[in-house]
Amino acid sequence: MNKNKVLVIDDELYIRTVLSELLSFENYDVSAAANGQEALEILEDWTPDIIVCDLLMPVMDGYLFHEIVKENKSLCAIPFVFLTAKEENNTMQDCLLNGADAFLSKPFKIDELLKVLQNKVERFEKIKNAHTNLYSGKKKYFSHEVNISLNGILGSINLLLNNQDTLTKYEIAQFYDYIKISGERLDRTMQNVFLYQKIVENKLNFEEDSSCNVMDVFSKVKDKLIYTYDIKSSVISYTIVKLNLKISNDNLAFILFELMDNALKFSDAKQIIISGKKYNNIYYQLEIYDRGIGFHEEELKGIDAGIQFNREKREQQGLGLGLFLSKAILKKMKGVFSIVSEKDVATKISIFIPLDVKTL
Repeated sequence: MNKNKVLVIDDELYIRTVLSELLSFENYDVSAAANGQEALEILEDWTPDIIVCDLLMPVMDGYLFHEIVKENKSLCAIPFVFLTAKEENNTMQDCLLNGADAFLSKPFKIDELLKVLQNKVERFEKIKNAHTNLYSGKKKYFSHEVNISLNGILGSINLLLNNQDTLTKYEIAQFYDYIKISGERLDRTMQNVFLYQKIVENKLNFEEDSSCNVMDVFSKVKDKLIYTYDIKSSVISYTIVKLNLKISNDNLAFILFELMDNALKFSDAKQIIISGKKYNNIYYQLEIYDRGIGFHEEELKGIDAGIQFNREKREQQGLGLGLFLSKAILKKMKGVFSIVSEKDVATKISIFIPLDVKTL
């Protein structure tokens, strides 16, 4: 049985230690931070089911931390419980109006805290199960992607079966190609969903000794995209320095495919440009550049799971998970992701992946 996760934030070491031990004893999975800034670093790759936060702290206080969490789409639904001194209760009325779920005045009884946590976590579980997945919602991208792929597979098979005596070898080969492409699209959809579920459930783990050659992986991804899009090889221009990176073959292939696929989909030019080189003694830098539709600054801030831009106009494939999943994988393995874009001009994505120093 999975433990419910609690993030405890308090600048007093004694309170952090006592709460952590008590909540661990009550079968909670606990992480602790001394201020809001430390808590934000924890939230980069660990998502709690509830946050217990002191109000007045150095570096970043509870007010500002709560505001930042509330503005983050993937974190804003997490229940938020403030710990306050009694003289701060008037101020806390504003916090409740701004979205805090509860607050407890110090000193408080542990039974009181446990009851609040249990009630808020149970409510949060109901919200997660009802609303925060990719399979529901008015846009229904998941259903659309599955149906399109299945129609491509089953429709082609039916046409082959019903017209096997009249179809030419060339027409049969075309149907086989379409079945293969539709099957790969369905496989990609399902694999992305499985990966997304691992991320939101904090189950995404990597082997420490993973390694692969960047040029070998890039070549396979490039050939796959050329085949999928039926384009000339010159469309993908590249200069790649051949080195080993501290990432698995599958994860690097996933990231490269998603980012290069996006560049091809959103580029109105006849070429995308890929470059890869050693950045320093720690990182390898890969850049994916396209002259295409680009993004507004506000759109870049809104990149998240399930978010697609201009889908109605461009009818692109996918669930809007590529950038989100690529960023999540890189963050988990201590890599860096950045994107610079100008609307209707160009987009450049830079990723920094740790080098496999054992092979240098």
